[in-house]
Amino acid sequence: MSDIFREVDEAMQQEKMLNIWKEYGSTIIAAIVILIIGTAIGTYYKKWDAKRDAQETARLSTALQASDPQAAIMDVIKDTRKGHSALGLMSAAHLHLQDGKKEEAAVIFKQIVDNKKSPRNIRDLARILYVQNSNEANHDVLKPLLANSKSPWIWHARIEAAVMAAHGDSADYSKAISHLKDFKEASYIPQSLKQRANALQHIYTLKSKQEEMSKTEDQ
Repeated sequence: MSDIFREVDEAMQQEKMLNIWKEYGSTIIAAIVILIIGTAIGTYYKKWDAKRDAQETARLSTALQASDPQAAIMDVIKDTRKGHSALGLMSAAHLHLQDGKKEEAAVIFKQIVDNKKSPRNIRDLARILYVQNSNEANHDVLKPLLANSKSPWIWHARIEAAVMAAHGDSADYSKAISHLKDFKEASYIPQSLKQRANALQHIYTLKSKQEEMSKTEDQ
């Protein structure tokens, strides 16, 4: 008897599937076709993207070997995508630094910072390099980076912000020290960077105490 019930149940299931197929068959086929096409397009785009990345990287590499690499790089980045354009500008700025032209390099770093289409990590690095090489840079340039705790460059930014605070027109050692906190506790910071931060914190702490003593004596 149980076999009969099972056969009836299977027959009903088959009938349901037939009814579903009659009603939605064309939609199901269309969905499958779209899925296949979408997968094919995605695969093609990845291959095309990888090929173009390789081509643009090769063009930048060739430009660096040109007799006038600065001009060659600027010519290449006219027809490159946002990531390669930013890398090209970084290369151009590096060439200026090699020639001792810090301000010219700073102008290019600022150009990367101001271009919101540049990849975030490259823009963050450009912020730091701009501050290091420009006489006109101010703390505001580092604010977006200092607010982004997930950036790989935030600890470098904190050091630069501390130096700017301590060596600005009105030395603010307390603010400088605040930028240098947490370095000791963070285990994933490069040791050289941690040592620099600890050294600066020690110096600024001493200067802060000396400043307080001078104010007390003046009173």
